[in-house]
Parts: sequence; structure tokens; C-alpha cells
Amino acid sequence: MLAFLPLLLLAVQADAPADNAPAAPPSAAPQGRPQIFIAPSGEPFRVFGDAPYPVAKWFAAADKNGDGKLDFAEFDADFLRFFDQLDANHDGAIDIVEKTHYETTVAPETMGGTWYGPSQAQTNAEWNSKFSDDVNLPDVDRPSRGGGDIPTGAARFDLLGLPEPVAAMDLELRGRVSRNAANEVAQLRFNQLDAAHRGYLTLDQLPRTVAQSRGGGRKRR
Repeated sequence: MLAFLPLLLLAVQADAPADNAPAAPPSAAPQGRPQIFIAPSGEPFRVFGDAPYPVAKWFAAADKNGDGKLDFAEFDADFLRFFDQLDANHDGAIDIVEKTHYETTVAPETMGGTWYGPSQAQTNAEWNSKFSDDVNLPDVDRPSRGGGDIPTGAARFDLLGLPEPVAAMDLELRGRVSRNAANEVAQLRFNQLDAAHRGYLTLDQLPRTVAQSRGGGRKRR
């Protein structure tokens, strides 16, 4: 056995990394065009390249029993989960500091921006057909496009045309959003999406976001 020790030592030394060996390369940056979806709760979902548009990622995560139907209990649980995530001090409300953190760090897409391109007329037509004036919503939760007919902020990436979906939860205009208010807004937004009054949502029933429509109709799943 002693005769084999020198060979073993040589093998160990050969496998050991040299002190001046180059460090492992960092993880490659995501490749391809970014795709953004902002859920009814305001939670952002992002993918890159040819992945399915991330509305499918949100829907699958919220559909806890995996039956392809998102009922209000599942929708509400997902909505309040993200509310609790934003409520950093756990006082049962999203205050101005937490809202600012959301707008600047969690979902900076809400801070403006517009969507230009050769098919803007088509986008406007889809927008007008999606949101008619007779939708029974509080003014604070009504779609707003800013800048004329061009959607801004999160309205480019969400299902309901809301430039800032967390701020829009402040139904009483108090400068903070309570958990009870968030629960009420969850019901309002679910009802608006459940246009057929079936009591549940399916992925293929959901409207397309402006960004999804302008992205060449990428598949959802």
C-alpha cells in the first residue's frame, strides 16, 4: 500500500485548483426580449425570450388545486399574499413608504412610460373595446391611459388597464391601503375579469395585455 501513496498524492495535487486559476464565469444574463406581466394584485412577473407570456406563470401559481379554474378563493388568497409581502412592517396596511418601495423597486414599470409603434391604432381599438364607459367601477379603479390614447405605467402590462394597481386600491383616498380594502378590491377586480359571471377564471378567458398584443401574440402556455 505504501508504494501507492506517491501516486495518490500526485492525483490529489492535479485535481486541486491552482491559486491563480480563473474564477468561474458569472451566470449568463437572461437572453432575449423581456416580457412583463403585472397581476391583478400588482405583482410583476418577468420572463425573457420565447418563454410563454408570464400571465400563464401567474395563473398557474394562483391556481392552487391545478384544475385550470381560478375561483375567487384562490384569486383572493393570491391577491392578499402579495399584499402581505408589500406590508413590510406587518401593520395590516400599505403606507406611503411601502407604496413608494413598490413603485421604485418591486414594479418600476408603474412609474410611467408609454407604448409606441406602428400598430398603435390597433392597440387603441382593442383598448376601447375592452373598457367601455358603462363598466361599473369606482373612479379610482377605472382604467386610465394618460397621454391621450396611449396606456402608461402598469396599464401596458396588466389585465385591467391600471397604471398603478396598488395605489388604485386606496378606495377611500386616505393615502394608505388597509388589508380589508385590498380584500374588497380583489372582489371588484375578480368580478370585472369574470365577465361571463361563471364564478371562476380560465387562462384563455382572460383579456390580453397591451404588451402581449403588441408582442406578436405569443402563446400563453
